[in-house]
Amino acid sequence: MNDKIKITFKNDFIRIVERSNIRNFNSLVDWLEKFNKGEDVPFLTMSGRDLGSAIAINKNNVKSIEFINK
Repeated sequence: MNDKIKITFKNDFIRIVERSNIRNFNSLVDWLEKFNKGEDVPFLTMSGRDLGSAIAINKNNVKSIEFINK
């Protein structure tokens, strides 16, 4: 199973999110799948000990999102 997701924002900032460090990782996986299929995606807020603060993603601020293979 993939444990890490790489989010590249439109401003070229890159965030690596790990399953063990956020509470709603499964929601992020659902969001990734819909985004990559070109479907409408909701605003998603994530929080966890590794993020430092809550971060939010939506289709207007994400350039790409993908799993990182081990």
